[in-house]
Amino acid sequence: MTFPESTTAVVHIDLRTGAGSLTTAQAVRDRVAEQLGRAGLPEPDHPLLLVTDTPAGLTGHQLQYELLSDYRAVGDTRILVLLVGISPGSSAGGEEPYGPDRRLVRPTTLRASTIGLLWAGDLRSARTALERPEPDDPASLAVLVDLLSVPDVFRRVMEDLGGLPDSVAAPGVRLLEQDLPPEVRDRAWRDALSRFAGEGGGGASPVALPPAARLPEPLGALVSGREGRGHGHRQPNGPADLAHRTCADSLDRVDDDLVALRALPGLLSPARREALESDLDQARGRLDEFRALVERALQGSGSGAAAESAARLAALGLRVPPAESAGERVGEGLRELARTLLDEGLALRSVAQHFTALAGRVEPVPGTALLHRLDDHSEEAVHRGSATEYAAPPRTPAAPLFLAGAAGLLGGLWQGALLPLALVVPLVFVTVAVWGARRLRTGRRTARWTAGPRVAAVAGG
Repeated sequence: MTFPESTTAVVHIDLRTGAGSLTTAQAVRDRVAEQLGRAGLPEPDHPLLLVTDTPAGLTGHQLQYELLSDYRAVGDTRILVLLVGISPGSSAGGEEPYGPDRRLVRPTTLRASTIGLLWAGDLRSARTALERPEPDDPASLAVLVDLLSVPDVFRRVMEDLGGLPDSVAAPGVRLLEQDLPPEVRDRAWRDALSRFAGEGGGGASPVALPPAARLPEPLGALVSGREGRGHGHRQPNGPADLAHRTCADSLDRVDDDLVALRALPGLLSPARREALESDLDQARGRLDEFRALVERALQGSGSGAAAESAARLAALGLRVPPAESAGERVGEGLRELARTLLDEGLALRSVAQHFTALAGRVEPVPGTALLHRLDDHSEEAVHRGSATEYAAPPRTPAAPLFLAGAAGLLGGLWQGALLPLALVVPLVFVTVAVWGARRLRTGRRTARWTAGPRVAAVAGG
């Protein structure tokens, strides 16, 4: 059961004394219009009616309930019936006013989903322990009526009643007033406010935010960085989009050249190596151009007004996704988070600390603060990383290589006629290795041969 937020007033109708004048639909409408007129409010689209009655009146005022439930409005009419007094058949003066036979008789008219019943029972309001007020004391009823006349409280009670069998319940909290000295009452208020606000302390430890999955949207998306990922920042066929596509095409050509160079024809032909070096130089130039464009975008996005920054980014072919009422959605998420934290028993000071930590997580970062990250992609940084990651392997001493070759040569001498073949296999292997070293002699890691060693191994077998 949901309620529009535009509802701003609750109309109170007391059927215990004024039921006789509400015998027509026009009389009901006049009664509602009279209360709204005194409050200076127009007729709402979704009326909220608070009806006070007795348990016996549920059956005695069926005509009035039919007129109230048929009240015509743009939206639905919500009716909360507040029942006060003992149930029919119970004796108010007996020793046990609430006997085991007490029950409410609810007519069919009051079984709609838009109507809820709240039975407050026998209300009494005593200022001291010695007072014995009459049942259904007006002072006690006024407190409860004023509380239910708050639209938010009315909605919450109706929502809770909607989840109960037959939408009937009894209040679980009783409001008591006592004759207390002013200083005692003030101290009680101060203690209550201190517990609600929390203890202050300069050395408060930092709070841990809940995981992003538990945060209401769009706060969870802001914390995890998902907000805005679905929007493209490059305008189609703009300068940034063309530079990005050019870089991607250049890197694809370099990948194709590497695949071709790793094959046996690439080791034998110097043209493949020259093509790779040419494409690498071209890709490096395209990447430098794109890096310069990104640097200009970051420098221009953190200064000046929002309109000027958007114009500078548009000139580079970049666009910022529109906010699209993001502020309202963030406000709703913050309210939901505050309710969740308060429901968990946190004090206001702890809730404020959570909000401060959340603000630190989602604080916008100016573009100029990200410029230092571009240094990791400069040509010098790439060369340093390549030299460290792809360092040349240590050379194998000449003595083990000579001994291995001699052992292979002596092992083939006894074959006699197959001696020339024993000499050809190492010759092919050495030749392919020398050609590969010449083709791939750069500052990077030596590429792995895919075909040369296999040919030598097959020939040796």
